[in-house]
Amino acid sequence: MVRKPITQIIEEIKKLLEKEGELSIRQISLKIKSQWRTIEKALETMTSLGVVKERKGDKTERDERLFSLRK
Repeated sequence: MVRKPITQIIEEIKKLLEKEGELSIRQISLKIKSQWRTIEKALETMTSLGVVKERKGDKTERDERLFSLRK
C-alpha cells in the first residue's frame, strides 16, 4: 500500500465532504481507503484551521463524531 501525503488526504476529505455532506471518521476512512487515525488527525487539523466543523451524532446510542464543511 502506497503512503499518501497528508495534503492529498486533506484534499480528498474536502472533496468528499463537498459531495456527501456530513460523514463520520469511519465513513471517511472507508471511502478514502486510509487508516482512521490518519483521517482523525487530518480532520483535527482541518477543524483548527476552520475548514470543517464537528458535531455529536444523535441517531445511534454510540458516541459518533460527524464532520461537515463550514459554509
